[in-house]
Amino acid sequence: MRTVYSYYSTALSTVLAILLMIASSFGWAGEPVGQLIDSPYEALEASSVDFVRNATGDVVGIQAKGCPGCPSSSILPARDFTVDAGRSRTRDVEIDRLTGKPGVIHVYKPTGMAHRVSFPGVVLSGGGEQ
Repeated sequence: MRTVYSYYSTALSTVLAILLMIASSFGWAGEPVGQLIDSPYEALEASSVDFVRNATGDVVGIQAKGCPGCPSSSILPARDFTVDAGRSRTRDVEIDRLTGKPGVIHVYKPTGMAHRVSFPGVVLSGGGEQ
């Protein structure tokens, strides 16, 4: 009688383990795999980026040409707007040298304003990219 009880106990625990594995595989099947986190920022490539400046030299607008994903051809800069060339932040006097070059406009989607424009691979101030 003990061997019969032991056999049934082992068989029952094996069946339960298999059922749990099957049930958990159905639970895992519904989860998305490889999905990125939604970001409020969007990077938009433009074939030409022009900066509009006011009388004091502040950037008051970014004009993008060849930018199919841009919300419009003219984008307003955010208050903390920056310009990057290569891996370094540019100074105001260097921005004019970047006008007309291809770049990436980083837009904050909730406001539609540009918080950064980057020019990957561009080297300014005579040295190599850092």
